[in-house]
Amino acid sequence: MAHVEDRWKAEPERRRTGRRWRVRYRDAAQRHHSRSFDRQVDADRFAREVGRDLDLGTYIDPNAGRITFSAYAARWLANANNLRETTFVSYEAIIRNHLDPMLGATPIAHLRPDDFHELIRHRRAAGSSDGTIRKIVRLAKTILASAASDRLVAINPVDSVRLPKEAEREVRFLTAGQLAELVAATHPHYRTLVLTAGITGARSGELRGLHPRSLNLLRNEMHIVEQLVEVRGELKVLSPKTKASVRRLALPRFLVAELERQLSERSTTELVFPTPTGDPIRKSNFTRRIWKPAVEASGLGYLTFHELRHTAVALAIEVGAHPKAIQERFGHSSITVTLDRYGHLFPSLDEALAERFDKSFTSTFGRSDSAS
Repeated sequence: MAHVEDRWKAEPERRRTGRRWRVRYRDAAQRHHSRSFDRQVDADRFAREVGRDLDLGTYIDPNAGRITFSAYAARWLANANNLRETTFVSYEAIIRNHLDPMLGATPIAHLRPDDFHELIRHRRAAGSSDGTIRKIVRLAKTILASAASDRLVAINPVDSVRLPKEAEREVRFLTAGQLAELVAATHPHYRTLVLTAGITGARSGELRGLHPRSLNLLRNEMHIVEQLVEVRGELKVLSPKTKASVRRLALPRFLVAELERQLSERSTTELVFPTPTGDPIRKSNFTRRIWKPAVEASGLGYLTFHELRHTAVALAIEVGAHPKAIQERFGHSSITVTLDRYGHLFPSLDEALAERFDKSFTSTFGRSDSAS
C-alpha cells in the first residue's frame, strides 16, 4: 500500500521548504520508493493510482525505463537464443545502422509513437524502400514488446504506429521456351544449375549448398536438407529456415540425365554445383558475373534468380499439379501461402468442379431431350 505523509511535520528541521507531501510505498519486489508533491490532492491521487496498480499487478517502476534503447536492444539481442545466425546478423545490422542512430540514446520509457513516425520519415528521405522500413519498425516493435513484458514500460509505443503498406508484387515467371533460352545463354558450367532451379523451384541457397548425397538419381529424387548462406562474409552450410523447407523432390527424367552429367563432369565430393575451381558459389559473384549477362543475352529484361522459383510453380500448374502438391514441393509454410501467391494461375476451381459433376452424374440425374 502507498502511504501519504506531511514532510513538514515529519521533518521539522526542513522549516517548510521543498515539496510538502510525500508518498511512500514498496513495489512487488519489496523495493522502497517515494515521490513528493506540492499539493496533498496530487499526492493522494498518486497514492491511489500506485495502490491500484500494485493490487492489479500492473505497477511499473518509474526508474526501470531509464535504460536507453541502445542498451536494452543490445541486451535483448544477446538473450535472443532462438534466432538463426543469419537472422541474428540481420537484426544486429538493423539496430546498428537504423535504430541506434535515431533512438539509441533515448530512455525506453520516453519513447513515443512520434519518434517512430519521425524514423519512418527519415528513412524515406534517405531512400529506404517501404519493405526495409517495415523491417526496421517491426524489429523495434518486437524489442519494445519484450520491454513491456519485462515490465520496464507500461505500453509498447510502436503498437499504434502504422507501417507503410506492402505493395503487391506481380509474380513473374518464364514459359518453358523462355527458360530454355535462358539456360542456353548461361555459361556452360552453370547451365544445369539454372535448369534445376527453373524445374524444381529450389531456392538459390538450397542449390548452391546441395551435397551429392542429397541426390538419388536411381530413384529420380532430390532431397533438400541444407542451404548455403553468407554470414559476415563467410559461407556456411546450414539447415533450412523452416520445417516445410526440408523436402523431397521427384525429378523428371530429362533433368536426371542433366544432373548425371553434372555429377560426372562438374561436381565435387561436397557440392553438386561448385564454381569451376571447385569452391562454393558466392551469390553476389554469381549474380554479377553469370546471371545478369545470361539474362541480358536472352533478352528477358529484368529478372531475379528467385523468379526461377515462380517459373517452376507456373510450369507445375501448367501440367496439372494440385495446390497441395505445389505447397509440399516448393516448401511453402501453408497452402494459404501457395494460393495467395499463385492462385491466379490455377484454372477456375468452380468451373472444374462443375465439369466433374457433369461427367460423374449426368447418367444418374440427367434427363433426355424427349422427357416430359
